[in-house]
Amino acid sequence: MPGIKKIRNLNDLAKRTGCTATAVSMALRNSPQLSLELREKIQKIARENNFSPRNYSRRKSTREKKPFSHLGPLLLLHNDFYNELNPARDLTMPAAFQILNNYGVDYSYLDIAEVRKNPELFRDFAGVLYYNDQNIEIPEEMPAMQIFGWKELKARQDRITVDDRKIAELSTEFFLKADVKRVAMVWRKDMIRNFYEHPRIKVLEKNLSAKGIEVTPILFTRRDTDFLDRLQEYIRNGDSRIGFFAFNAVSGLKLCSALDIMHLMPLYAPGQLLVCDNDFLLQNFWPRFHVIDLDFPMLTRRAVDGLLWRLENSDSPEAVTYLSPRLIPPQNIPEQNR
Repeated sequence: MPGIKKIRNLNDLAKRTGCTATAVSMALRNSPQLSLELREKIQKIARENNFSPRNYSRRKSTREKKPFSHLGPLLLLHNDFYNELNPARDLTMPAAFQILNNYGVDYSYLDIAEVRKNPELFRDFAGVLYYNDQNIEIPEEMPAMQIFGWKELKARQDRITVDDRKIAELSTEFFLKADVKRVAMVWRKDMIRNFYEHPRIKVLEKNLSAKGIEVTPILFTRRDTDFLDRLQEYIRNGDSRIGFFAFNAVSGLKLCSALDIMHLMPLYAPGQLLVCDNDFLLQNFWPRFHVIDLDFPMLTRRAVDGLLWRLENSDSPEAVTYLSPRLIPPQNIPEQNR
């Protein structure tokens, strides 16, 4: 149709479908976290506009060059992780697309498995943006920016992450104020390697134990079938003054769904449930609960800006930047997240 702008990236497709870029990204991966009706709607519009869900590559613009257009092309790496929800990917990569489009920087979006299979692909790019500690060897001479992660960095490779020790402090204060006697820590163990060494968990467990609060990890996996039974057993056997800590949105979704099935959300959500993420997938649970906002938009903007800075300052020492999280009570969560 004349006058209709061509769909060139996730954000264009999101505007056309009336959805968020995150929802579009999930639909193109056929994620079961979205309804079948919504997935089919988004996929149909993508097909009609010849928009490929496999590689979200920005075409070179013939318009006047923007200040950063001389940098790049950049490689944005993602990990489909069983084609499932992954907040670190779904809340950073679409935002990075938009920022790079605004900056006029060319980029390609590839699965880590592709680059792992063919490392020569790195040679086509000036820098790399990725998230978490991934099982991939980035060339030492290549500028790279990592969102999250805690492994040692190489020269010219930087990191932007959340201050996990601050998360532990906020969480400790929350549970002390709630006057709980034991805390269940919930996370999906096949998403984070060496989880017990993660500072968010290590420091929080140490802090709570020092205050005489019993800490019990309750792990689950992708194909877990007994999480609900294990959670019920934990609740029944012990002091009734229980606190719940979910490591991220995936863990929060699992935990809140289980408590909802047991009709226990009204008992624990208002003052004893804490989820370390402020994700839209958690918005339909009621009553609302406290969340620790990791501010993914800010993380992403700082990551993109940091990588572009690195491309122009290749000899500067590598840097790790920590952003402070904030605890948000239920009544202060913005309406769009409810």
